[in-house]
Amino acid sequence: MAQIKILPIHLVNKIAAGECIERPSSVVKELIENAIDAGAGKIDVTIEQGGSKLIRVVDDAAGIEPDELPVAVAPHATSKLLDENDLYTISTMGFRGEALASIAAVSMTRISSVRPEARAGGSIEVIDGQCSAVRPYAGAGGTIVEVQNLFYNTPARRKFLKTPATEFGHIQEQIIRTALACPRIAFHLQHNGRTVLELPTAETLRDRIGDVFGPELAGPLMQVFVQDGTLGLEAYVCRPEDAKPSARWQYLFVNRRPVRDRYISHALREAYRGLIAADRQPIAFVYLDMDPTLVDVNVHPTKSEVRFVDPGQIHSLVLGSIRDRFLSTDFPARLMPDAVPEPASPSGHGRDAAGLKQSVTNALADFLRNTGSAQPNFKFDAPRSAPKPTSGAGQRFPNDPAVVTGPRQATEPEPVEQAQTDMGPSLSSPALQIHNTYLVVETSEGFMIIDQHALHERVLYQQLCDRLKAGSLPRQRLLVPQVVHLTGQQMAQLDAIKSKLNDVGIEVELFGPRSIGVHSLPALVDQVDAGEFIEDLLGRLEEQIEPEAEQTVEHILQSLACKAAVKAGDPLKPEEIRTLLDYREQIDLTSSCPHGRPTALRMTLAELQKRFKRT
Repeated sequence: MAQIKILPIHLVNKIAAGECIERPSSVVKELIENAIDAGAGKIDVTIEQGGSKLIRVVDDAAGIEPDELPVAVAPHATSKLLDENDLYTISTMGFRGEALASIAAVSMTRISSVRPEARAGGSIEVIDGQCSAVRPYAGAGGTIVEVQNLFYNTPARRKFLKTPATEFGHIQEQIIRTALACPRIAFHLQHNGRTVLELPTAETLRDRIGDVFGPELAGPLMQVFVQDGTLGLEAYVCRPEDAKPSARWQYLFVNRRPVRDRYISHALREAYRGLIAADRQPIAFVYLDMDPTLVDVNVHPTKSEVRFVDPGQIHSLVLGSIRDRFLSTDFPARLMPDAVPEPASPSGHGRDAAGLKQSVTNALADFLRNTGSAQPNFKFDAPRSAPKPTSGAGQRFPNDPAVVTGPRQATEPEPVEQAQTDMGPSLSSPALQIHNTYLVVETSEGFMIIDQHALHERVLYQQLCDRLKAGSLPRQRLLVPQVVHLTGQQMAQLDAIKSKLNDVGIEVELFGPRSIGVHSLPALVDQVDAGEFIEDLLGRLEEQIEPEAEQTVEHILQSLACKAAVKAGDPLKPEEIRTLLDYREQIDLTSSCPHGRPTALRMTLAELQKRFKRT
């Protein structure tokens, strides 16, 4: 075996950099946290090529003495801890003394600093772990840290960086998180010569939220404020109807430190239980202030996770406080009201048609709950292949299935010549809509239950695909652009796919530093809510690892179809139901929607008789 020996200090620093410096946003995080700890009132951040070429952070804080500059880039050097006891009462953003040494080990770094009361300061350069002599520097009070060519001497790390747009998205998101925690500090962010963020100092947390995301989002937020001894909670949460499709609009802070914590996140979800749909997430900005001895921030190298002495107390405080705020608020309507049971009929005779329909609806609902798709006798509907309808000029029905989105004006569909099969619905039999979600139709051998949203989504998706393959999707210009507010990371994601959106008829333009305007949509789905569509699309793409161009277009079409399709809970007119069923006969691959959920379940008469013990 090789002889045991102590590693060289420059190699130790590179190893440490692998833990706390994951990407350019990690460098930005460490540098702005140093500026905050030094008492900065304004922080300017300049980025080039997503941070791989240049990261410059300028502050107006206390500065560093010239003779302390070489010590500042040495490993485990810090002014924030004096002895071991300070480790358990941390009130600063940084404390380990690893950041500057780690950054300097994997980049070309220059630090220039002047004390506010001094006439001049000093400057050093660190290249490949070697620190230059201190040179005189004349400048304004504060510190400038320039990091060039990040990971230039660790090519294995550099090649794993994403595109400049993606890396900048992480940087922008990191600055936003820090800015939300520090409203009294002004922030300025520039990328490739363009100002992206300009945040002045703010008097309140709500003001800072408004500066970042706009008054339209910040204004309606409900404030929650509780003080329990040394434990304080200030939160700004959305009304249930304003919930979003993803959790990326949730920002959690402990002693003004941005964190991820499963206890707080769970309490937040529980507070909204029964008020929002299961696939929605609340907008929330949660600030916890507590005695530093009750929380351990020395858990993760990036200091993004914390450990509470009493996590149950934190969970109860967040859940109870937000829930109490809801109980004292008169919401216009509950989004998910509890089901009200129908009064029982005094006798089994004399019920009218509405009562009979309700009776059948309740029985089928109970049947689905008790036996549902988990039963082996239920089968997914097999794919069908049938002639597709031809396009008719100026005719929305039946050639354009988008007729069942938004305000509906249906006409009778043209007759369709289709051979009846055992698995298909009978075109002559009426269809029953139950719970405004499922369609129940008779087949030659039993009955079929169709998910109206899943079927319509499949129909729209295939029509969008077919028209795109045939040439291009006709676009519909919007009279008024739909404005969508995005996070920094979402803005970067959108910038990367902007050309693909345009290819399918979606034109977007910048509408501010953190907003876009949607100017056109494909004509088939021109009533789509642009905000929900964009968020759903970016959420899908975030789950992919560098999706290919074809995958990106596929995700765009899937999101469009999903958002344009009729929803569970939408009542349909009889002619609309019939048209939707006709399209089922005329479209390929109707066994599942683009998300993979089945569009229909079937049961044969023999299986039904068996369940009722008639055989």
